[in-house]
Amino acid sequence: MNEEIRSLPQVTIGKIAGFARGGGNEFAMALDMRFAAIGKSGQAQPETLMGIYPGGGGTQYMTSLIGRPRALELILGGELVDAELAERYGLVNRALPADQLDTFVTTLARRIAALGPTVIGIVKTAVGAADYAKRDLAAESSLAGRLSFPEVAALAHKLLAAGVQTREGELRLEEILNEALPEVTP
Repeated sequence: MNEEIRSLPQVTIGKIAGFARGGGNEFAMALDMRFAAIGKSGQAQPETLMGIYPGGGGTQYMTSLIGRPRALELILGGELVDAELAERYGLVNRALPADQLDTFVTTLARRIAALGPTVIGIVKTAVGAADYAKRDLAAESSLAGRLSFPEVAALAHKLLAAGVQTREGELRLEEILNEALPEVTP
């Protein structure tokens, strides 16, 4: 689905004013542009902390957007990043004060729409052709067989017992995930 949205002839723009984690963040990264509300948004790929990996495009989209070193940091670290860091890394186009997000995105969308479908289509095609880091979603999906599903299931039960599925758990997800990690001695 993400690739179908990414290949639309229309420009797709996301406004992030809450948490976009896992599949939600993968969806956001598939959009043409993303804008985030300062103080209200956070993005993460916490799957590795759950014993799995972001196999819905997360490894491919993130690497294409922010480069290999930063993608490795955010995917392996599972950290929730705020709007400012997301902007600095290139995960979003801009971090804006929350009260300016809607007006900015609406103005931009109207300006783009006024260009007409021919110009928009040509620009999207030309920019897409310059995308040297072609995504390989099939390769990403094929890696799932390398996971130990009994270990993943055990970790999932532990996380559910800790309350990750609740609203309170969602708000402190990274804290709960970090508590569930085994201790590593230096």
